[in-house]
Amino acid sequence: MSIQYENVPATQADYAYEQLRRDITSGVLKAGDRLLQAELAESLKVSVTPVREALRRLEQDGLAKSQPHRGTTVIGLDLSRAEEIYAMRIRVEPLLIEKNFGQVSQEDLEKARRLCDQMHETKDIFLFSDLNQEFHDLVIHYDRSWTTKVVKMLAGAAAPYVSFSLRLEPSQIKDSNMNHYAQIGAVRNGDKDRLIELEVEHLESTLKILQEIGDDLSIR
Repeated sequence: MSIQYENVPATQADYAYEQLRRDITSGVLKAGDRLLQAELAESLKVSVTPVREALRRLEQDGLAKSQPHRGTTVIGLDLSRAEEIYAMRIRVEPLLIEKNFGQVSQEDLEKARRLCDQMHETKDIFLFSDLNQEFHDLVIHYDRSWTTKVVKMLAGAAAPYVSFSLRLEPSQIKDSNMNHYAQIGAVRNGDKDRLIELEVEHLESTLKILQEIGDDLSIR
């Protein structure tokens, strides 16, 4: 049975993507499982077209793979892939903070604080993961640069691992959100070095949980 979640996606493709991503991250769908478009469309009560779009997005996330004459199968989560993603994030995100620090508006800081409040209230780890990504969009201040494009791509690839780590270590939710509030404080205080330090700690905490699971990550 699919996991229920609080937020309602805007389109059928978003719905199919979010549902399948949650099922892969939670272990309902496991590595090697086939993702048949017609069956998924019937199960999710949508047409085949949004399912096809959802599978394409799952491929971009590294959670599924399409092969000629074999269709699409679940790849699942993988520790070596997570380590690669986070190694790049830890190097690139400080570059974006260096580049854009001081450009976050007071309005965006208020939005970021409200997101923190929402994360504090929700018990849905998948919603928390989505709000977490939206929070960092504001605080790091995404622009139209190539650095931002790379950061956004890596953040999207990391999202399933964030959800997975929170499911295994629920206590991380509180610690993660305390880090969020501290990041807002660093921006308000004009402390760029502290913001970078907090963001790196934030990334490393998720990676540490994944590394503690080790090779079992791919089969959970």
